[in-house]
Amino acid sequence: MANKINAKRRLRDAITRFVRDERGNTYFLVAAATLPMIGIVGSGVDIGRAYMADLRLQQACDAGALAGRRAMVGATYTTANKAEATKMFNINYDTGLYGSTDIAFNSVQDGPSNVKGTASAKLPTSLMKVFGQNEFNLSVECTAKLEVSNVDVMLVLDVTGSMASVNSGDSISRLQALKNATMNFFDTLTSAAVGDGRMRFGVVPYNLNVNMGSVLTAANTAWLADEVTLPSRTPVYTTTWGTGVTTYGTPFDGPVTWGNWSNNSPHPSGKNSTTCPQTPNPADTPPTASGGVTRTQTGQYIDADGNRVTTYEDRQNFQFFNYQHIWTGSQCRRQRRTGTFTRTTPSTVTQPPVPVFSRYRYEDRVFDVAAAKTGGTVTYDVGDQGVDLDATWSGCIIERKTEPFASNAAAPSDAYDMDIDLVPTADADTQWRLQMGHLAFTRSGTASELTTSDRNSWGLNSCPVAASKLTTMTSSDRSTFDAYIQSLTANGNTYHDAGMTWGARLISPDGIFGSENQTAPNGRTIQRHLIFMTDGEIVTGRGNLSFQGHENTMQRIGSTSDTDGNNRHTNRFLQICAATKAKGITVWTIDFDSTQTPALVTCASGADKAFTAANAAALNTQFQAIARQISKLRISQ
Repeated sequence: MANKINAKRRLRDAITRFVRDERGNTYFLVAAATLPMIGIVGSGVDIGRAYMADLRLQQACDAGALAGRRAMVGATYTTANKAEATKMFNINYDTGLYGSTDIAFNSVQDGPSNVKGTASAKLPTSLMKVFGQNEFNLSVECTAKLEVSNVDVMLVLDVTGSMASVNSGDSISRLQALKNATMNFFDTLTSAAVGDGRMRFGVVPYNLNVNMGSVLTAANTAWLADEVTLPSRTPVYTTTWGTGVTTYGTPFDGPVTWGNWSNNSPHPSGKNSTTCPQTPNPADTPPTASGGVTRTQTGQYIDADGNRVTTYEDRQNFQFFNYQHIWTGSQCRRQRRTGTFTRTTPSTVTQPPVPVFSRYRYEDRVFDVAAAKTGGTVTYDVGDQGVDLDATWSGCIIERKTEPFASNAAAPSDAYDMDIDLVPTADADTQWRLQMGHLAFTRSGTASELTTSDRNSWGLNSCPVAASKLTTMTSSDRSTFDAYIQSLTANGNTYHDAGMTWGARLISPDGIFGSENQTAPNGRTIQRHLIFMTDGEIVTGRGNLSFQGHENTMQRIGSTSDTDGNNRHTNRFLQICAATKAKGITVWTIDFDSTQTPALVTCASGADKAFTAANAAALNTQFQAIARQISKLRISQ
């Protein structure tokens, strides 16, 4: 019993000493805090990893959605576009990144303008497993949106004869490749979200001419001159006289000339010297014509109607017999004599003039074409052998007044054609003139030529499809725009300055359409883009009838050869490019060729805005690249 009590006492004392003894308490506290500390630190590490993984997953989702939207052509999200989005996601989120598993990404089209993406991954924990948290389920969403605000796009398109050729490796013509790329460009831009903004498209097809007829007449017919001077021809005639009409005056007879008396039986009997002369004489015989008519011209003159009037006297001799009875030789004899006189009949012959074509005089002629400005017909004697020819206007123009300047000189101030913003006034020098190819005929120089050569007129003279000024369009206007683009045809030589000049005039915030171009309905800034597409260098010719007239005879440019003409037109082109860029218009150039034309690089708003395309696929790619830069591609969530 005592032993049990002692044992209890010793245990109680030991516990009391232990409780009172503070030595080693830190170890117990550390031991007690270790597990919570491990949990806190482990959670921080795992949560930090999860945060980094989630951030990277969001970035990869954004990149994938942007890539998918960027790859879209128009408003259709294809399997290829989706693959591009997935590829970009995978590049930005490697397999096993941060130890992730079950990585998934999917992208879908969300309306015509958006691509929506979703991404997910599982991230295993390291230390948080102690607390039963084995993994994090990461999930993000992203949306890439293509949008524009106020955008004006002017397409200046080469439709020269070389555009009918086929590039190496292609199965379609250059022109068809251009049509396809243009429509894809249209689809891409019109699939972008516009909001309260405005998107407008204009097109200037060009070769050696531009067809501005419908645009200018709809705006103001007074901008077009009523007269045009053209190298033409005038028929030269010789005049003959028609059969005419003969009228006769009153005939009159001249004096009678008598012949000698001669006996003429039967002689009367039973007469004497007294009764014989009293015998009744036979009546004179009727006068009969003798010989032919003799015509004598008595006068000739041209009357007020241009007829030739000739007066004549027609003379006809007549004979008749006159009788008498005479006593001679103791007999009564009947005698006769011949009477002769001249009958004169005055006559007048009136003959109309009959012109007979002789030759042509090839020369400059001034034509009144006011009626043609509004669709009427003008008629002039320029047809074969001077036949009247009816002519209508196709819509192509000859530029307003210019002055020649060298290929390395600046345009003088009175070269009105080089001013993209000059609005025509009542001064005909500031107005454009109708190019009437049917009335125009070539010759070798400025001097007139007389010849029987029947040269052909220029006729329609490669007048391209009518230009289209800036017009608000959306995806619902696709069929209208496509019908226009598909109507383009390839013909004629290459005058870059023709297309560039009119593209600049139509998009300029000032000038002839300044009131339409200066502001947008929402009041915000307008982005202006001019896209110049051609398949090569300038190719002109002094013998062409172009938007600058006929250089051989009109000498508006001042060129001395075709090569000099090319250089002068190139200089004009580059000066118009500079004037366009100076107005804040972004100029893009596409050279549809394997090599890049230096002038197109200079014309562009920068080297990064000058493209080349060796084939149809490359052309489409370059148009798409421009479309993406014109529009704004961004992440909307």
